Amino acid sequence: MTEQKGNHGGAESLPSPTRWPSANERLLGLGVGLPVQPLDRLAQFSALDFERFTLEWATGYLASELPGVYEVQQRGGAGDKGRDIVVWFEPPETPGRRWSLYQCKHYDARLGAGAAAVEIAKVLYYTFSGHYTKPSGYWFVTHLGVTSDLQDLLDEPARLKTYILENWVERCSARIIKGVVTLTDELRAHIDAFDFSIFRAKQPLDLINEHAKTRYHLIVFGAPLIDRTVPTKAPSQVAPGENGYLNRLYEAIGQALGISVSSSADFAHDKGHSRLFDRSRITFYCAENLKELASDRMADARYFETLLNEFENGLFYSYTKSGLSGIERLAATVLSAQAIQLGGHVLAPHVLANDREGMCHQLANERGVSWCIP
Repeated sequence: MTEQKGNHGGAESLPSPTRWPSANERLLGLGVGLPVQPLDRLAQFSALDFERFTLEWATGYLASELPGVYEVQQRGGAGDKGRDIVVWFEPPETPGRRWSLYQCKHYDARLGAGAAAVEIAKVLYYTFSGHYTKPSGYWFVTHLGVTSDLQDLLDEPARLKTYILENWVERCSARIIKGVVTLTDELRAHIDAFDFSIFRAKQPLDLINEHAKTRYHLIVFGAPLIDRTVPTKAPSQVAPGENGYLNRLYEAIGQALGISVSSSADFAHDKGHSRLFDRSRITFYCAENLKELASDRMADARYFETLLNEFENGLFYSYTKSGLSGIERLAATVLSAQAIQLGGHVLAPHVLANDREGMCHQLANERGVSWCIP
C-alpha cells in the first residue's frame, strides 16, 4: 500500500485495508477467525497427530477407494522392516500376491535424499534376504513433502539407483539392521536388477484430497468450509420414499376433516390443508438436502443420523403429548423443533428453519413418529 497525505494538519491518512484472501464469511460470523488452510494445518501436526491422520487416510481412503484393494494393514513400529502401511491386492493364498508399501515420515523439515536412502535400502535388503517380496509400488508419505534433490532422484530412477549404490557405505549399511549390511556382489546384482521406478512421493495436497473422501476429514479440517447446495424442489409427483411421512400427514388431515384420506386429491378443495401438504413436502426435501450434504460432501451419512437422533430425543415430549389432535401435535412438534439446541453437532452451522420443520417429517418417515396417537 502507498501512503497518502491528508489535509488535516499534515496528518497522514491510509487507504482502507484490502480484504483478507480466502476469508470465509461463515467462519468469521461464528467468531472463530480466518480459516486455516489444509496444507498449513497439516504442517502444524505433531508426530502423534500425523500418525492418526495417516491411519485415517489408510483405513478410510486406501481400503475403500483404491481399485482392487483386498486388505490394508498398519505395520509401523518395531520390527516393521521398513513397512508402515501395507496394501494387499489379492487374498493371502494368491501366488505372486501383489502389494504396495506406504512409508510415513514426520520430520521438522522436508524429507531429504539421505533419510530416504535408508528407507529404500531397507526394501532392497529385505527383498534380497527373502523377508518379503518386491512391492509393486512404494510411496513416501510426509506432511511437508520432499526436498527438490530427492524429488529429482525419484523422477529419474536410474539416478536414484546410482545414488543408493554410491552412498551405501556412508548412508545405508549401518542403518538397516543392528549390524552392518555389506554391499556384496550378490546384493549389488539384486539392486542392479531392482525396478527403482516404484519409489515415489505422495504429495501432501494429494494426501489431503484423498483424506477428504473419508468420514474423518471434517473432524480434522472443519465443516464450515463446506458450502451447501440449494435444496432440491419437491418433485410434482410424490416419490416412493415419501410414503412414510405422507401417510402420517394424511392421517392427521383426515382426522381434522372427518374423512378417509389416501392422497392429496382427497382434500384438494381445502386450501389450508393443501398448503400444509405442499409446505410439508418442501421442508421434507430441505432436510433431504441436508442428508445429501452429509453423505456426499462430508462423506459420512451418519452425521445426518446423529442429527436425527438429536431431534427425536429433543422433541419426544412434543410428539407424544396427549390431548392434541394430529394437526395440533404436528404443529407443536414443528414449533419445538425451531427452538431445539443442536450444540456442537457438525451439521449445526448448516441447519435452516425449513430443515428443522423437515426433520419432523423425517422422523415420521424414518422413525415412524405418528401425529395421531391412538
